[in-house]
Amino acid sequence: MLQENLNPCNEGLPMRFPLCHRVYVLGLVSAFSISLLGAQGIHENIAVEIVNVYLSATDSKGHFVTDLKPEELVLEEDSVPQTITNFANFALEPSSKLGEKDVPLMVAFVMDTSQSMNETILGQQKMDIIKNAAFRLLDELQPEDRMMLIAFDDAPLEVTTLTYDKKKMEQDLLFQEVQGGNTALLDSIYFAMEKLKDGFGRKIIVVCSDGEDTASYLRFHEVLSNLIASDITVLAFGTMALTNSSIRGRYILERLAEASGGYAFFPSSLNMLDEVMEKLRQGMQSQYSLGYRPDKRADGTWHNIEITSRRAGLKLRYRKGYFAK
Repeated sequence: MLQENLNPCNEGLPMRFPLCHRVYVLGLVSAFSISLLGAQGIHENIAVEIVNVYLSATDSKGHFVTDLKPEELVLEEDSVPQTITNFANFALEPSSKLGEKDVPLMVAFVMDTSQSMNETILGQQKMDIIKNAAFRLLDELQPEDRMMLIAFDDAPLEVTTLTYDKKKMEQDLLFQEVQGGNTALLDSIYFAMEKLKDGFGRKIIVVCSDGEDTASYLRFHEVLSNLIASDITVLAFGTMALTNSSIRGRYILERLAEASGGYAFFPSSLNMLDEVMEKLRQGMQSQYSLGYRPDKRADGTWHNIEITSRRAGLKLRYRKGYFAK
């Protein structure tokens, strides 16, 4: 069983990843200070006025609930009730975007090109499945969105820097092939987090992999704690059969997606991608954005967020807190 130590200050990270993590509020930031604390003792501060939390709700049958009202939600920080000052229902704001209307996306595609991607599932190469998934997601992006491509085997490689040029991105994605070597999945996700951390807009990492990490310097709990403390959402497309050898890889992708308020999908064929993309659209376009003004405390600690619904039988998905200093 994987150990999950969510202490944000994971000392002793390898020099190739000099900062333990950088901390961001869940959404909009502007008046009390959030600490960016690194393993080297480096501190940076940004101001926070409103904490913004993305939330989705499903009923007992797994269907997305799109008609919640703010008065049906109870939001607490550290067990103290908070007043929801900002509320947006994406479903009531029809948009061609994967998310909030008029909010640009920054999307890092993190693509596995290691030897294991040469394997097949039901006669189809894993690499073909994840490339098609990436192309379909790329089709969802709008002119105001930026994107980048990171390929990895033994280490991450920035193939395409952040760009608005979708044609450039499509060309670079098209020419990605299996390179061989091992799988540095966790290192590559952290690499993508560092690339997106200072950007403006909704930040998304799209992980396309079989999830079977064999080469990373960073450990799972280090990457997980960094992700939880960030404002980045993970969307994972995993290509692994349901076997004992794939349990760890599947767990990693599911856990990272869940912790960030994202989604993990496991298409086993090209034919499944239509269904997967429809589920993703429904999930992203059925979200709510909740904002509140917390007490202005510079205590440097984790602040737990708990949201419950007064409507019975709903399952809520959201990021569970942030660090403030």
